[in-house]
Amino acid sequence: MADRAVSEVLSFALVFSLIVASIILVSVSGLGALQNARDAEQMENAERAFDVLSDNIADLHKQGAPSRATEVSLGEATLRTGENTTISVQVHDGTAPKDVGTWEIRPIIYAGSQERELVYEAGAVYRTNRDGGVQKRTPPILVSDDRVLITVVGTTASGQQSLGGSTVLVRTNHRSSNVSFADTGGNIEHVNVSVDSTPQREALWQSYFEQEGFACGADGWCNFTSSSGGIQRTYVVYHDIAVDIDQ
Repeated sequence: MADRAVSEVLSFALVFSLIVASIILVSVSGLGALQNARDAEQMENAERAFDVLSDNIADLHKQGAPSRATEVSLGEATLRTGENTTISVQVHDGTAPKDVGTWEIRPIIYAGSQERELVYEAGAVYRTNRDGGVQKRTPPILVSDDRVLITVVGTTASGQQSLGGSTVLVRTNHRSSNVSFADTGGNIEHVNVSVDSTPQREALWQSYFEQEGFACGADGWCNFTSSSGGIQRTYVVYHDIAVDIDQ
């Protein structure tokens, strides 16, 4: 009788241990899967919000709207203005390059979990993580064999801003637009553009320019040359867009 009692206790302990171990295993793996699904959904929602943000800022520099406000749901993420990105443009008439302008702009950054980010930078939108990134929206730059329009969307802020919480409001105001350079006589042979950003986004910018027919060098400059020998119309336009992040 005593041996049977011991056997029943051991059996109960083994079965109970198995049940507990199974619950822990399912809980750990299930919670991880749920966390990943939640993070992916938050990033998808943020992408949709950045689509709206891009359209709203486009209303400012394309349609002349005075201001726009975009609501972004954050969850556990943060929204901030990043360190300055420097954009420089030169034109070349075949004899010497001419500096058109150099502008400091602040990208708008959604920082999620596991180093995942969405970045609005000079009209383009990038999605990045620790392994690389992709361009989700192209900047408002038009390039053809006889026409080049470089539009610099200069989002600026008084300083770096960062907010977390459930929902934030991105307020954007159109302060000014300036035609920094215009040539309609076919005098320009080359247009050079440089974007000094984080190494990851810099590489994505260069990839974009190369797809548009630019040749990018190790010095960070990307050069466009018309195959017909002269660009008939060349424009460089800068839009000053003030950004404020509020709750």
